[in-house]
Amino acid sequence: MALAAAMLSGCTGKNSPAAGGVQDYMPEHTVIAHRGTIYWAPELTEAAFRWGRNTGADYLELDVHRSKDSVLIIMHDKTFRRTTDVAEKFPGREGDPLSSFTYEEIMQLDAGSAFNIKNPGQARQSFVGQNVLVLEDVFRIAEGKRIRRNADGTRVFTRNEAGVYQFEYEDDPADNGHRPGVYIEFKIPVEYPLIEEQVYDELTRIGWNPLEGEIPAADEPFIKDGKVNVGKTRGKILVQSFSQPGMMNLKRVFREQVPSSYLVSNPKTNLFAQEQVTDSIVAFARECGAQFIGTNLGEENDGLTPAFAEKIHAAGLKANIYSINTVEQMEKYFGEGEGKKATPLADGMITNRTDLTIDFYHSRKVRASGTVESPQETLAALGYNQ
Repeated sequence: MALAAAMLSGCTGKNSPAAGGVQDYMPEHTVIAHRGTIYWAPELTEAAFRWGRNTGADYLELDVHRSKDSVLIIMHDKTFRRTTDVAEKFPGREGDPLSSFTYEEIMQLDAGSAFNIKNPGQARQSFVGQNVLVLEDVFRIAEGKRIRRNADGTRVFTRNEAGVYQFEYEDDPADNGHRPGVYIEFKIPVEYPLIEEQVYDELTRIGWNPLEGEIPAADEPFIKDGKVNVGKTRGKILVQSFSQPGMMNLKRVFREQVPSSYLVSNPKTNLFAQEQVTDSIVAFARECGAQFIGTNLGEENDGLTPAFAEKIHAAGLKANIYSINTVEQMEKYFGEGEGKKATPLADGMITNRTDLTIDFYHSRKVRASGTVESPQETLAALGYNQ
């Protein structure tokens, strides 16, 4: 792994470790676009991430896996069954793990049609044939690009003599100037040995590793000229995992110098109401060097009770809640007050409705501006017509 000798120690300024730690590399009241969106477009596709970028999310959230031939791919589940037509393209293999497919096979999958069937109210014909993405795609979208395609809609790529895929991108004519960061969730570390090192090296190769090469200025603002600018700051990436071994891997590879979040999930029985459980979560978050705890919202069983939030904040950590769908949920986890007087339970929201969350934060006077067009108008401007 190409770990550079240049470190962030010795930096000064608002967003430097000396001024409060890498936790401060992320903006307050962060809007994190969960899988791009799972509401307005097929999750984790080019359509979802272009929509999340243009809507004004601070971060695009993704889940990274690895194909049989070592290509880093973006998918939430352990199989392709739920979100693609794998049962039609590869009958009998729909329950097989992602890691059993080569990327050449993965390129044949349609990751958009299943969304249309399940969500007729949001269905668009232009979602048909959306690809399963590779890791680089999301970062290029965050930069204002889109996938370069042939006349028939297939993506343009080459393979070098070693068989490594090389992808092509082009300026997105519908890009509106927002530059979000990327929120990376690592899946199944036992199944993907050394995936953390592989992602580290890929971030270096594509120019997104904040620990390698040209390090962003400490005072680079999160909003610039009225546009999201997080993707050009030292907080341009966050790494996270549900796995304790995975979190320790992230500590080893990223050396506690990029923001990280320990993800936890509230089970069916409300163990989070037990003090020893929340104590152990906070203790491990500190052990693995995390700055954030990511926990799920709940109805009967609450993943972020006021007592748990107080404990997280007392430990010098922050809480991000997943995954927001309604204004009522935002109100519950934001809490009382507005502007500088706000005392929210959650410091950031991982949201399926980026548009609603941005406008909610704007209404509470903690975000300078709201959205400028409807979700449908944004999709139309991006070329996703009915």
